[in-house]
Amino acid sequence: MAQKLSRSNRKIIGIRIKPNEGLWITYRLRLKGLSQTEMAARIGVSLKAVNLILRGRKHSTRIENALYQTLGFQSFEAMIAASRGKRGV
Repeated sequence: MAQKLSRSNRKIIGIRIKPNEGLWITYRLRLKGLSQTEMAARIGVSLKAVNLILRGRKHSTRIENALYQTLGFQSFEAMIAASRGKRGV
């Protein structure tokens, strides 16, 4: 049986957003007519939670999934690659 890890012992899996990538994501949300406040309301979290993710301070799979799906990307990694200017991803 697999051992369950406590919250403090879990490693963050995946990519954490860098501050400049968060600005790019915020810009893309604004192009769709959404603010961080509206995005937080859609997800059902606080504005602070969304802001912490977009500033690269925290990691939340739930919020990151909602962001890439709202912006029309295939995956979170594809959204980050696009924010870094990589094409064909």
